[in-house]
Amino acid sequence: MKKNKYVGFAYHLSIKKIRAYQKMPLEKRLAWLYQGNLLRKAYPRRIIELQNKFREGKI
Repeated sequence: MKKNKYVGFAYHLSIKKIRAYQKMPLEKRLAWLYQGNLLRKAYPRRIIELQNKFREGKI
């Protein structure tokens, strides 16, 4: 069986949304990433393992 090279998930953003994001101050974009990392660290290990499996296409 041939392994699918596409794993995890995919999403689509319009050029308009991408341009709007690029115009945001760098500090705000970095704050979002930081907050996301803090949130993920607070998750139970089981949830993080499930997320990783999903990203790898193993679920």
